[in-house]
Amino acid sequence: MVSVERVAQPRFTWTVPEGILPAVIAVSATVVAGYTASTLETPITSEVGLVAVLPPAYWIGIVTLNVIFAVSLGRGRPNPWLPAVLLGCLVVALYGAASLATPVPRAEVAWRHIGIADTLLRNGQLDPGLDAYFNWPGFFALLAVLSSATGLPPMQLALWAPVVNALLWLAALGLVVRTLTTDRRLVWLTLWLFCLANWIDQDYLAPQAFGFFLYLVVLALLLNFLGARTSPGWSWSPAGRLGWWRERLPTDPLAARRVAALLVVTVLAVVIVVSHQLTPFMLLASVTALVATGRVWASALPLVIAVMVIAWLVYPASTYLAGHPPLFVNGVEAAAAANVSERLAGTAGHLLVVRIRILLTGTIWILAAAGVLIARRRGPHDARPVVLVLAAAPFALLPAQSYGGEMLMRVNLFSLPFTAFLAASALLAMQPVLNHIRVVALAVLCSVLAVASVSSRYGNAQFDMFTAAEIDAAKRLYELGPADAMLIAGGHPTPWRYREYEQHRYRTVQDICESAPDAAICAQLVHASARREQSGAMVLLNRAVKSSLVMQGAMSDIEIDGMEKTLARLPGVSKAFENEDARIYRIEPYRQVG
Repeated sequence: MVSVERVAQPRFTWTVPEGILPAVIAVSATVVAGYTASTLETPITSEVGLVAVLPPAYWIGIVTLNVIFAVSLGRGRPNPWLPAVLLGCLVVALYGAASLATPVPRAEVAWRHIGIADTLLRNGQLDPGLDAYFNWPGFFALLAVLSSATGLPPMQLALWAPVVNALLWLAALGLVVRTLTTDRRLVWLTLWLFCLANWIDQDYLAPQAFGFFLYLVVLALLLNFLGARTSPGWSWSPAGRLGWWRERLPTDPLAARRVAALLVVTVLAVVIVVSHQLTPFMLLASVTALVATGRVWASALPLVIAVMVIAWLVYPASTYLAGHPPLFVNGVEAAAAANVSERLAGTAGHLLVVRIRILLTGTIWILAAAGVLIARRRGPHDARPVVLVLAAAPFALLPAQSYGGEMLMRVNLFSLPFTAFLAASALLAMQPVLNHIRVVALAVLCSVLAVASVSSRYGNAQFDMFTAAEIDAAKRLYELGPADAMLIAGGHPTPWRYREYEQHRYRTVQDICESAPDAAICAQLVHASARREQSGAMVLLNRAVKSSLVMQGAMSDIEIDGMEKTLARLPGVSKAFENEDARIYRIEPYRQVG
């Protein structure tokens, strides 16, 4: 009997590279979340914004992203590229929700910025007396060149600006954080928390978004190439800090590279100075803090930036400065009134959104405080004291001006990169590997923060997301009236000023009637202002403005309707256009009546 020995055949096995499966799940979750967001219809009727109308599938996608991120972070060494994929998915799902829900940009200010860039492109010159923006034209000139060179429609640029700006911010912030720690988990968690906690909504098409990106790039260059090496340990005593500062040495041994970096920083600082009113002061505060704490070698840089800022205010921006108070004149009381007390009013839904914003910000700051305590426990050789200084530096500008009631939000934005870092360090708490309980806790925390972020960011969706009827009415506003007529809108939530920016005088009923005791007198003030104009005025009253005034407690439904009815009955007033979400009234000048 002959035995036949079976020869083992090589078996084909297919292995999935590490990270592919969670990446596929994350992308799928983002697609689902994005699709469900695209099914929303305007107007948004809820007083709490998008959070009340987004379908359950959207939230499943958001939770899935946070769970995958927490699990990937729980390992000692996270996958080198998976967190980047997850972060990109989170940006699209959170920052792109409104862009998927409506084909036009949110908020009136983005439309206005399109109009400013259009004016620069058409006229090829500046008129500093026209508007404050023309005293800081850097961003708008760049936008005009970009739109002209690429042929991209400005509306599409504005629509997707929040997603693009968020990605740019995260890229620059990643460079900053990498200079503060070698722990990749801490880097990724910092970026994740920044993304979740950034409800401030300053990433639209605006000089602030551009300036903040350059601000982070400057900090990255300073910490990477112009950093200083100090003696081991940070002393909390004044004498110890002074000695620590004097003994610092440049971290980059190549003088040529330091000089090149300093030149780039100087150029970027110039661009920031000519592009935005506030960011140069934030940059000055942070650079001064870095130099004072011995973290930056270029000791004269704060003086250089200060000279730039003063020179620009004294000469190119002198037209604006002559009619507006400079910084540091308002005081703490005025800043508190504009930034806090005046915002704590309105309907129950609006106040709920405000409280969620406070809780979201407070949570990050509480975690950041825990991170500072951990730094003290770790010992003196730690980057967190410097991070704490950077987080606190923007608060020096809080008493300077109300900045239209937005200074506290801007301060929060500039502090957030560093409070997020401190909060992330507290959550990781020196553990090389997170156990199952901490992974679950991190996933739950991030999911809750995501819900709070959507609630905070899109809490004004009832009046900052426009309907097709409102956009059509704004278009008709320019077509129906005389070429030089004054244009009056009910309030700021209006999709206008995107064209013919310099050809009209623009006002709002809300501003005209700021001191009016009742609706009837408000109508008379609007009427008188319009009739004094040589070509009269066109008045646009739209749904979004009414929602804004009611939600924020400025006027009631009855007062708004009463004002419109009174205005419509006054001499020289006629209705020129009407649709389901807007009305346009023509008000003739005095000389054309009788």
